[in-house]
Amino acid sequence: HDHDEDDGHDHDDDDGHDEDEGHDEDEPEPEPTVPPEPIDIRLVTWGAAKFIDFIDLYVAEENGYFAEAGVTLEQLPGAGAGDAVRQVVAGNADIAMADALSGFFATIAGADLEGIYCPYTQNWMTMLVNTGAGIESPDDLRGKTVAVTSQASTSKWYAALLLADNGITEEDVTFAATGIAFGEALLGGQAQAASTWGSINWALLEAGGIPEDQVGDYEIWQYDQVPGPNDIYFANGSWVDENADGIGRFIDALEKAKLWIADNPEAAAEIGSRYAVGADNMDRNLAVIDYRIQMQTNGPGVSENGMGWCDVATIQDVADQATALGILPDSADASAVISNRFIN
Repeated sequence: HDHDEDDGHDHDDDDGHDEDEGHDEDEPEPEPTVPPEPIDIRLVTWGAAKFIDFIDLYVAEENGYFAEAGVTLEQLPGAGAGDAVRQVVAGNADIAMADALSGFFATIAGADLEGIYCPYTQNWMTMLVNTGAGIESPDDLRGKTVAVTSQASTSKWYAALLLADNGITEEDVTFAATGIAFGEALLGGQAQAASTWGSINWALLEAGGIPEDQVGDYEIWQYDQVPGPNDIYFANGSWVDENADGIGRFIDALEKAKLWIADNPEAAAEIGSRYAVGADNMDRNLAVIDYRIQMQTNGPGVSENGMGWCDVATIQDVADQATALGILPDSADASAVISNRFIN
């Protein structure tokens, strides 16, 4: 039988024979690109659903970057950043996408969290106020209601920081948890201000969320107290140590997606429309993606250290403000929590 096969080869022309040999030699070549060990990652965001805001996750999935990296990502919903962190501490998720203060509430309570990467480094949270309700300065917020996504959210902590910075305590205002239904709360008079962010402001002020004849009543205040980062990926320290290789590949895949999005915002908007809920308006998708591109390329320390950099000094400053103003129950050591160990 072997002899027959050899005979068969002899009758092939030389090219065919070379091809066969070449094929045999080429066979093992794809192996080095096969990821050493697949990793399943459960990532819980601050968002109650798959919002367009998490476009880097969808592009990494769609373009095969996660698959190449051996990463299977399960995106889980969170009821604000505080809830996202709680889910990780409880072991129901591996990574939480949250602001620094939400992470520090947990570490002060004894959780062993590591901040491994800052996917969006520039802060885009704001206070949107209704001047028609007599609000010209932070002092005018006394006795008023401020809409926040939840009672343990970036939205709430940053509002509390701005208020405390102006001598206003949480007892002086009412925080109403509205999810992202800020427009309804403002227009219905249930709230006179809302702790929002870039894409929400766009939807309310530029895309008709607030009637055109009322848009002039609204003013956006920046949270100068927090230059950034907006979002940090927090994980349990032991999980990070055990899965460092897989996490590194996850972050590399994410960065590929981020760079691709910056070069292809329109195509990213189309991908987002298929992955995210309520993402059928391409203008809005593109507006959010433009914000996100700005947020990933700007922010403290990014130009010097690279995408995903968590600027420890800036984070420490925000934590110190929050401690001094009584928002955090104790001091936090950013350098003990934030590692930047996966920054290329």
